Amino acid sequence: MRNLWTIARREIASYFTSPVFWVVATVFMVFSGFLFGFILNSPGQQAEMTQLLSLYSTVMLFAAPVLAMKLLAEEQRTGTLEVLMTAPVNDWQVVWGKWLGALCMFVGLMSLTLAHVAILLRYAEKGMDWGPLLASYLGLFLLGGMLLALGVFTSSLTQNQAIAAFVGIMLIMILWFLSLVNQIFPNGGWFVKSIGYIGLSDHFNNFSQGVIDSRDVIHMVTFTIGSLFLATRILESRRWR
Repeated sequence: MRNLWTIARREIASYFTSPVFWVVATVFMVFSGFLFGFILNSPGQQAEMTQLLSLYSTVMLFAAPVLAMKLLAEEQRTGTLEVLMTAPVNDWQVVWGKWLGALCMFVGLMSLTLAHVAILLRYAEKGMDWGPLLASYLGLFLLGGMLLALGVFTSSLTQNQAIAAFVGIMLIMILWFLSLVNQIFPNGGWFVKSIGYIGLSDHFNNFSQGVIDSRDVIHMVTFTIGSLFLATRILESRRWR
């Protein structure tokens, strides 16, 4: 486990020197601040963050692949991946360590939005509904972990960061809108329902409505573990090339 945390800390340090991360962080905070101000000044708006957090998830559909695109692609391009693979670390520690580092940066970005919660709490006359708020943050955390894992997977497929980000965004878009299959084919059989169940949007929307369903948690955790497993298998295959 020490190797995993060493790789995670190394990845976190690399983010602070990456201009891409600072661009993403700046765009996210400017966008979230604009939305917060707009919703806060809307007539009849209640003191709640669930609507904002739901909008933040849309931003993360594009931001997560950008944050994860360099994790393995850059290592392959510069040749440092071969050096890392000769070190006394397992392939799964490399993959999970890099994902964990990216996840910590994602949590750091999300923690900045707590300032919005503090402002709402300060000016809310009737307090806040903490149940939906906590459920929304849990859903955003699980979604972020899953999107970053998919980004790690696409980053393992190529040496080009731009291609990794593009493939990651396309894959995430497909998974996000698969939920619409059930609406397009309401009378579809078990196969159509199974395809629709894979979709991400319905599972996250349950969290944004204040509902914590074990099926939604299992869905996102399964996708996260599965994506990291595939990335590990791809990394292992490079040892035999």
